[in-house]
Formats: sequence, structure tokens, C-alpha cells
Amino acid sequence: MSLMVRTSLLICLFVCTVIASQTIFTAIVANAETGPIQSIGNNTNPDFQLEQSATNVTSSDLLPYVNRIHGIMMSIPSNWTLSTSGLPDYTQVAGFYSPLQNLSDSIPARLSISVMDYQQNVSLKDFTNLTLSSLNRTGQFKVISSDPVTLAGRPGYQIILSTLPNLGNPLNFGLMQSWTAVGTKIYQFSYSTESSKFATYLPTVELMLKSLRIHDTR
Repeated sequence: MSLMVRTSLLICLFVCTVIASQTIFTAIVANAETGPIQSIGNNTNPDFQLEQSATNVTSSDLLPYVNRIHGIMMSIPSNWTLSTSGLPDYTQVAGFYSPLQNLSDSIPARLSISVMDYQQNVSLKDFTNLTLSSLNRTGQFKVISSDPVTLAGRPGYQIILSTLPNLGNPLNFGLMQSWTAVGTKIYQFSYSTESSKFATYLPTVELMLKSLRIHDTR
């Protein structure tokens, strides 16, 4: 499958996911492993784990998530929930969900990790151009910012969006996508929550992304 086709499919899926109804978001959370994510620290799965003793933890409130298959390490708040199930796309390897604050809070903030592996090295510029073009064609987003960034010490790109009002979706969402190219892989990090909460959780998500390390596993 070509880069253009796969990118377009990913964007379409992304659009469908972030404008989904409250019921769908609640169902995703219900499929997540229950309890705080540090309870997964003893997980026997060798492909990913949360390591209590890693040296790069700078706060007692953070735990490092490690995915050995894709060479990812990132610090995660200890009260966020890790889910590797209920993910809407095969390229997504993990989702992290904020705790609900009260009974009226039914939609958590969400940071998901997607890894797309191609048969040859991928240009960050080409992937970025295709992604921005695909998003523009949907007509369902307002672009807040669109800028190059440094991600895991590598050149990357980041866009911040908000969903446009429509009859099928009574809620507005704030969205941030960050990505970088590492060899044949695109690493993409997608943050989404209700627009009214976007600024509240943004510093936490930025801290998570600042801690990110990616090692080429080829």
C-alpha cells in the first residue's frame, strides 16, 4: 500500500475517532485495563512495560512507559490509565487516559501512540505534506497552529486543531498531533480531549512528549 493511500486512510480514521460520540469514548475507556497504570509494571509481556526503577523519572508522579518492539520510552503520570486494547487502528500501539474528575466527567483526555512501518525510509517532509493535505480536505477542523518541532531529539512536526461544529457531534474537541520519522517508521502521538479541557491537560501532555526517547530498532 502506498504512503499516500496509507496516510489518507489514517487521517480518515483519525477524523472518525476524534469526532465520535460520548458513547464511543466511554466504551474505549471501559476496554482499558482498570486501575492506575503502575499496576502494569509487573506485566509479563516482554514487549512493553512500566518500569518503576528507570533512572529518567524526574518526579514521584511519573512512571516510564517502555515499548521494546518500537524502541519507545516515555514518562507517564502514575494516575493515567494505559490501554493496549480497544484501539481503533492497527497502527496504534498504546493509549493513555487521564483520570475522570467527577461523575459528570465522562470523557478523559487521551494520548495515543501510532507507529507506521513502511518498506523504505520515509521522508518527514513528504509525510507532513500528505497529512496536512488530507486534513485540509476533510473540512472538519480549524487549524490553530502548524509548526516544525523537535520530538525525541529528532526533527518532527506538530499541529493543533479544533473540530468544527456539526449536527452529528454536539461536543467540540481540541486535538494535537505530533510526529517524527525514524528510518522506515513514522511515530505519531495524538492528544485529544474536549475543547474546554484542552489547555488544562496540555502541560501534562507536553511533559510526556518532552520525556520521549525513540531508538531505531532496525
